[in-house]
Amino acid sequence: MSARAVADAIAAVGLPGAAALPAQPLADAEFRDTFALLTGERMLPALALAVDSGALPATDEQRAAIAVGHEQAMRLCVMLEHALPAVTARLERAGVDARLLKGPAVARLDYPDPSQRAFGDLDLLVPSAMWDAAIEALVTTGSARRYPEVRPGFDRTFGKGACLVEPDGTELDLHRTFVAGPFGLTIPLDELFRESEPVEIGGREYRALIREHRFIHACYHAALGDPVPRLAALRDIAQIALTTPLDVQQTIAVSREWRADAVVAHAVKLTWVRLGLQRAPLSEWAFSHRPDAYQTRSLRAYRGESRSYATQAVAGLRAVHGVPAKWRYARTLLVPDREYVAGHDGTYLRRMRRAFQARAVARADQ
Repeated sequence: MSARAVADAIAAVGLPGAAALPAQPLADAEFRDTFALLTGERMLPALALAVDSGALPATDEQRAAIAVGHEQAMRLCVMLEHALPAVTARLERAGVDARLLKGPAVARLDYPDPSQRAFGDLDLLVPSAMWDAAIEALVTTGSARRYPEVRPGFDRTFGKGACLVEPDGTELDLHRTFVAGPFGLTIPLDELFRESEPVEIGGREYRALIREHRFIHACYHAALGDPVPRLAALRDIAQIALTTPLDVQQTIAVSREWRADAVVAHAVKLTWVRLGLQRAPLSEWAFSHRPDAYQTRSLRAYRGESRSYATQAVAGLRAVHGVPAKWRYARTLLVPDREYVAGHDGTYLRRMRRAFQARAVARADQ
């Protein structure tokens, strides 16, 4: 088995129907390559679980390396969780109702032990109506935006969110929606705040998305994020689908309402193929799913060879309702603030060229 194949198999350890791992310890070179891959994929917890459970034999030296790597990954998680109270307290003082996303929430709600899920930053979702208040509450108390807003008011209406850096270097991703572009614009965002699930961290209670919404968010992250999804994202999908009481029919129904059933189906197919999982009702649905024309075109903006933020932004125009809103959206993308242009494109002319190139790509994909 190649290091990549071993890493993929390790990512599925403990799941129903997961493939068997090598019966002998990996050779030194193979172990080094596999260890490096899993470190980059934030999957050292799965490697530790595979060895501790006896699913993967290991030498004493390999066990020692795994123990050190796993401890380092967990130290980062603990440091990030220690930053949560101060961040959320600033939001609460501003009256902002936040939801904890991804790593900390999934680790504690969907895994049998939080040490089985590593993460590298903090993600919070806030209501669109409270977006400006949330940004002000954080920036005026020490947070710094990594990138300026395209134009005042764009983020709270159309944007995905903002990346902020705390004075101690902690990275915080503040979300308004799950993703930029068309699939982020069709989510009825108020629904994400009507129900919640409590999650306790360090003796303090936070609010997370309900399980079905967490699963769909994991699918967005895997299908619409990196060109090659991280194993941690795929494992989250399999973990929630196969080891928790996920309401599959409700999840599919919600994804259809959001015009994102193609996203869920694509993410599930990626997960089942990459992790080598056995068939399940959810995977049977995913492999038989046929997306409509709108979702097929929208997926190309994220998954096609010409994928970029620009193509996603242009594709998002189709998801904006009403002529006035479409005009504001298009105008902002074409003529953003000078500070934003200086940091991203250099000049307005270059930005215009990029916009028209992206539009040409979008038209070709249609």
